[in-house]
Amino acid sequence: MLEWARQRGEERDRRERERERQWRERLKQGREQGLEQGLEQGRREGIERARALVRRLAAGRFDAETVGRLVPVLESLSDPDRIEAVAGAVVEARTGDELLARAKEV
Repeated sequence: MLEWARQRGEERDRRERERERQWRERLKQGREQGLEQGLEQGRREGIERARALVRRLAAGRFDAETVGRLVPVLESLSDPDRIEAVAGAVVEARTGDELLARAKEV
């Protein structure tokens, strides 16, 4: 009888340890997933801000038609380095046509 009670207690302890291990694993996965989602959201927001900045820069230098034609080009870009290259083109281009040509080459 004592052996049976001891085995039953060990089994209960083993189940508790397993539940705790599973809980910790789910908690770890949840934290990692939340971190990944937060980083991705921050990346998307950063890209949107960069695009908005380039649009404002272009609006300050070029006419509305040029800016309107630039917007789809910017929207197609998701690489921050490429968006930065378009910003450089906004600063360096002498004409709207030159800006658009350079932006499309990026």
